[in-house]
Amino acid sequence: MTSNIFGTSGIRRVFQNYSESDIMFTPQMALEVGLALGTYLQGGTVVIGIDIRTSALPVEYALISGLISTGCTVKTLGIVTTPTLAMSSRYLNADASVMITASHNTPEYIGLKLWNPSGLGFSPEQEEEIERIYNEKTYSKTKWNEIGKVTQVNDINDIHILDITNRIIFDGSKLNIIVDPGNGSGCEIVPKLLAKYDINIVTINAQMDGRFPGRASEPSKENLEQISKFLRISSPEDIGIALDGDADRVIFLEENGVIVDPIRLLALMAKYFIKENKDNLESKDMKVSTPINSSSLLEDVLNPLGCEVIRTEVGDIKVAIALKNQGGFLGGETSGTYIWPRFHYGPDSIITIAKVLKMIISSGKSLSNLLKDIPQYPYYADKFRLKKDVPFNEKINTIIINAMKEVFDSLDTEIVQINQLDGCRFDYKGGWILIRRSGTSPYLRISGESSKDLTSTISLNNLAKEKMMELDLISP
Repeated sequence: MTSNIFGTSGIRRVFQNYSESDIMFTPQMALEVGLALGTYLQGGTVVIGIDIRTSALPVEYALISGLISTGCTVKTLGIVTTPTLAMSSRYLNADASVMITASHNTPEYIGLKLWNPSGLGFSPEQEEEIERIYNEKTYSKTKWNEIGKVTQVNDINDIHILDITNRIIFDGSKLNIIVDPGNGSGCEIVPKLLAKYDINIVTINAQMDGRFPGRASEPSKENLEQISKFLRISSPEDIGIALDGDADRVIFLEENGVIVDPIRLLALMAKYFIKENKDNLESKDMKVSTPINSSSLLEDVLNPLGCEVIRTEVGDIKVAIALKNQGGFLGGETSGTYIWPRFHYGPDSIITIAKVLKMIISSGKSLSNLLKDIPQYPYYADKFRLKKDVPFNEKINTIIINAMKEVFDSLDTEIVQINQLDGCRFDYKGGWILIRRSGTSPYLRISGESSKDLTSTISLNNLAKEKMMELDLISP
């Protein structure tokens, strides 16, 4: 029996679930992924980083065992952010790197994400080859005297910070910032970076703890009420910054506690970048990459500036691949991940923080004032647990399409276009709605945007939800 182990963001499953569930992640699985990766690389050097999850340690040891058993040299970074891991390969002359993390998922999850030396996550083709080796068990066999070695690297955070501060230069002594790393692996590097810029910092949930006692790991609106309230009642703070467990996602809050929509921020950063670099940007680089579920405000803001918006499947790897293959200076997602190709092709919240703060300092404006020129369209997204954890295929897509045609017929609204790049996106006059299976957890995600108002957006999403319940795909 073959096993499909990769999703849209590497491997991510519940650690040692006590049932016979097929979503279980065990140290044995990590061992065999290590054997498969080492076989694929045919030796070489692999860098490993872990986040703060309690299950990361046994997974790391098992993964290392598999890698060195195939003759690979392993360099361990200890607890680091995913951005730090992604940028580390080029400094450590590695052939690949692995981050042991479940990103924003709840504490019982763990996973692996594989990276190329450029900071680009493994492509679907690379993952398929790892999966083939994993399923066929055709692992390389190494003699006793050819087993690889393991060394530890202790200064990678300093290297990451230095790379940023050498390229993004400003005096932040007048800034007052509150940072919420969410008890994740960003607890050390983010305050350390801000201190280099002489920024005045207040932190909350800044003690590393894989149980996430301060708040849930995902930096969603409902999980950021604490930092939002702090900003509302405290006058000195200019901006709030919140991260997820492995710090590949970053969410910014205005001085009044309002959470900034990541796509509006993407548009703002792209617009500012074009303005600051207009004399050094070639036409082939005037591109921004973003998934199919991002707001159409990007086209409305950037197209008039001569900037093309490339649409991709959901997932930072898909965004990065588009940037690498088609060119571009910036990529981003609705989740708050941003990619800066001039640094590397991994999502990097640490770079993004420095970029946003420099923009505030250079402009002399608050973040809320800078965002005034960026439109905000009525966008709504929700997720619903699937009744059965099954991958979506052409058959299920056809069922969803037929069901949604009934919804649009009932509203006397014409579907202008159906896009199946990732899930099923229905474009209609004045908006769109996307129905897709999450690539990282057993959920159905429904998101949409309307030019009318938020009420109409939510109404259509609710009608879609009811249809998905009728199809017995999701629970009430």
